[in-house]
Amino acid sequence: MRTATIFIIFIIFCSHGIAQNIRGVDEVTPYHEDLAAIKKGNQWAFVNKEGLKVIDFRGDLVSTRDEYFLDEKGISPISYPLFKEGRCLIKKLIDGVYYYGYIDNNGKEIIAPQYVNATNFTNGYAIIIKFATIVLGENEALDKRVVSYKLEEYVIDTSGKLIKYLDNARNSIPSNLKNNIPPEFESKFIAPHLIAVKTKGQKWDIYKF
Repeated sequence: MRTATIFIIFIIFCSHGIAQNIRGVDEVTPYHEDLAAIKKGNQWAFVNKEGLKVIDFRGDLVSTRDEYFLDEKGISPISYPLFKEGRCLIKKLIDGVYYYGYIDNNGKEIIAPQYVNATNFTNGYAIIIKFATIVLGENEALDKRVVSYKLEEYVIDTSGKLIKYLDNARNSIPSNLKNNIPPEFESKFIAPHLIAVKTKGQKWDIYKF
């Protein structure tokens, strides 16, 4: 009976990761929201402040620039996956184009990869770029719709709900999209619930949402 009890306690301890060593990693990054990214080969994982690996190594985590490490030009030379407001960016290659989404701090996919670019969250919101379909007409001979595509920007919340459409000058799809180069943003947050959007004349409009 005593042996069985000790065995059960041992199993419980192991299931909580009390005895865990992580060896041979290539990079260890600073903590963000109590999680630090570690790299082995081309994959990243996350460990907590007890040194326990809470998200296993995977190849879909997106590296972003850390604003805490800026050089004299205001550019961060350091890039790695990180959590902002309980969300971390992931990406998935679909038909030659990378689509972006988010996981939570347990590694669960919260917003499926569906955007051609996306920012980290700040003050509960992120900016995303997505495809929009425009129906131009009907091809009667082929009995098919004639469609065109453009890119649209939106503000989303942490559940993926579209909060605000951002009316910008973008009306075409960049030719380098299939070269793993996401389109650049034409919008930026300037304060909580305040966003600036670039216009056709390279000016800026400011919206409250």
